[in-house]
Amino acid sequence: MELLKKSEDNIHPRALEPTVLILNILLAVLGAIIGMQIITTLGVTPNTALIGVLVALALSRLPGSLFARYRSIHRQNLVQSCISCSTFAAANSLLLPIGVPYLLGLPDMIIPMLIGATMGMLIDTAMLYWFFDSRVFPGSAAWPPGVAAAEAIYAGDEGGQRAKLLIWGSVAGVIGSFFKIPMSALGVAFIGNVWALAMFGIGLLLR
Repeated sequence: MELLKKSEDNIHPRALEPTVLILNILLAVLGAIIGMQIITTLGVTPNTALIGVLVALALSRLPGSLFARYRSIHRQNLVQSCISCSTFAAANSLLLPIGVPYLLGLPDMIIPMLIGATMGMLIDTAMLYWFFDSRVFPGSAAWPPGVAAAEAIYAGDEGGQRAKLLIWGSVAGVIGSFFKIPMSALGVAFIGNVWALAMFGIGLLLR
């Protein structure tokens, strides 16, 4: 998280300022769609934080004082946090629980399960906000997706070879998707360890 302490702004931007809020709403919808699509097709939840970073970086390169605000690494951090939260919330917290009563042959319990899952998600969000960076939930522990997002923000802020690598990776993903190559499945190979990937492969074979 030390990478995110470098900033040209003396005042940390607010999450509810229009510049950040409008983009966060749009990316939250996009992140929810991506999360539900990937978990229903591949059975995993993707890390969409890098998408938020790339969108903020792309907007920061556009002319105009409005888009120049996205050059702040703190605004980029708010954007990537929002899309990442929406992805996991929609896929893991809401969609996954309502699949349980459906598999058990209890379709009439889907709505009650959805209500309970929503309440649990809101309570969990509040607890994470209150307990973060405390003895219960230390903020200094390593979190690979967060480190990757911070490195991407740092690469875009510093430019150079890191930024080029970030851009070429994005271009490769777009090209692969255009030719119907399952880039989401390919990306799973960079997420888990050998045991997680082995179980994932066995699941695909059984399917």
